[in-house]
Amino acid sequence: MATKISSGDLISERYGSALYDLASEKKCIDNILDNFNVFERVIKENSELTHVLKSPLLNSDEKLNIILKIFSNSNLHNLTITFLKVLDNNKRISNLLSIILQFKKINSEKRGDITADVTSANELSEEEKNNIKNQLKGSLGQKLSLNFDVDKNIIGGLIVKVGSKMIDTSIANKINKLKIAMKGA
Repeated sequence: MATKISSGDLISERYGSALYDLASEKKCIDNILDNFNVFERVIKENSELTHVLKSPLLNSDEKLNIILKIFSNSNLHNLTITFLKVLDNNKRISNLLSIILQFKKINSEKRGDITADVTSANELSEEEKNNIKNQLKGSLGQKLSLNFDVDKNIIGGLIVKVGSKMIDTSIANKINKLKIAMKGA
């Protein structure tokens, strides 16, 4: 079964990769990462800003102006500002968050870092997050970073994704397997 890549993912990969190559050439990857970490934090903390970026009611220029005003005191690197203007010209500002994620993913791969996505039914405590991180570091190596997400639909348990591999210990998955087994009986 062939995997389908959405056009949004393809756009994010292309822009993220192009920006990474340019930042690497100009030796400012860490500056761009710092800018993107600030963007990501502010956007995730402010649901209205997320809606503004995705809104079809605002044109790309308006979105760019809003972003530049919000981050005017953040000492943005020149390449970050230029990149935002390129996104504006190409009507891709709404893809900013996914491009940031792609840029960070490329950076992690180039540095030999391993990123794992951990999904749980409820918010995990810091102690639980540290236990999971320590267990995964033992099998995956020390250069491990984790992204934690909450999805109430999995009912309980965890889903851990590392690259193309997935460990699904969710209750929803176990219920589905039980349904399939019962159909076959």
